Amino acid sequence: MRVLITTPSAWGHVQPMMPLAKAIRKRGHDVRWATGPDSCGWVSAGGIPAIPAGVEQHVLLAGLDQLPADVRALPRPAIPDAMFGRIFGGVAAPAMLAGLAPVVTSWIPDLVVHDAAEFAGPLIAARLGVPWVTKAFGMVLPAKRVAVAATYTADLWRAAGLDPLPFGGCYQQLYVDICPTALQPSVPEYVHRRQPMRPVSEDAVAAEPRSADIDWAPGFPAVYLTLGTVFKNITLLRTAVAGVAELGVGVLITVGSRMDPADLGRQPGHVRIEHYVPQSMVLGRCRVVVSHGGSGTTYAALSHGLPQLCLPQGADQFLNAAGIERSGAGLALTGDDIEAGAVAAAVDRLLREPSFRSAAEGVAAQIARMPGPDEVAGVLERFTG
Repeated sequence: MRVLITTPSAWGHVQPMMPLAKAIRKRGHDVRWATGPDSCGWVSAGGIPAIPAGVEQHVLLAGLDQLPADVRALPRPAIPDAMFGRIFGGVAAPAMLAGLAPVVTSWIPDLVVHDAAEFAGPLIAARLGVPWVTKAFGMVLPAKRVAVAATYTADLWRAAGLDPLPFGGCYQQLYVDICPTALQPSVPEYVHRRQPMRPVSEDAVAAEPRSADIDWAPGFPAVYLTLGTVFKNITLLRTAVAGVAELGVGVLITVGSRMDPADLGRQPGHVRIEHYVPQSMVLGRCRVVVSHGGSGTTYAALSHGLPQLCLPQGADQFLNAAGIERSGAGLALTGDDIEAGAVAAAVDRLLREPSFRSAAEGVAAQIARMPGPDEVAGVLERFTG
């Protein structure tokens, strides 16, 4: 079977796809993966032949760093609904479609697996007359958010001689869902056929410059703080750092490549700041995670049964934060509620109150029972047959 995978060029979309891509390839299939040129190294490092197509991550980030005036005026939780379609439907999809056009004339896939934010994949599959699968990178996205993206791709469908499909073709056939039901008790009716798959975390080996090996002291860290690799908000990070530093417990902070640890100033001895440390080295050691609420960090922490504090800023982070609170596995602070004292109080609760750990461990058990990538790869074989 020839399988074409398509994802936007961002680690938050490449990483969730990697376990399934590897599982498909392990079963003997010919897998090729299309993503932005700057993400091809990550794909190749995973053993999958990479096809440079679409825009690079900095183009996607430009849309987030320079919001139009009408979008800036919106409440922060409403911004993702406005920006998702513009970025992934209006910018990324046409570029991916153009980049893949010469490829699929000589290498015709039997199946297309596309990330839920990648909208060229369904159109390519429909034009070739082959099945396609929508692969989640987090929770099921709100109908409004995906419908707006579909309006940006409608002319692409018509140019191909096809009638535009609802939601740009997402959810039209099979939807591979990595979200545990504790965070999302039910899926919307527009998801016609759902296949659960356990979220499996893989470290971003090539995504960030790795810091020197940590000298792990016993019990360090109690708290792990990260705001991910996309949203650069030094004010928020300083606030969060000031809050967790108040607690006097061991704290590890990673800032990614877009920030300099020196920007956070001198810290007390129980606080350590690095560019990047693989989460596989951290999550088995800490007791609480403080993050932006990105899907990768959120699900990885839940898989370890860790309570977490979410400080959502955009994208799918508000959805994840609401799911964390709904499950009882953590807390969330937004907007003006994010100040150092509130962060300290929330993390102190997560450290001291056993109900959060108990709920997180319940979600971890639920995740462990979900079908793994290899089992889902077998489902995809039967799906194409």
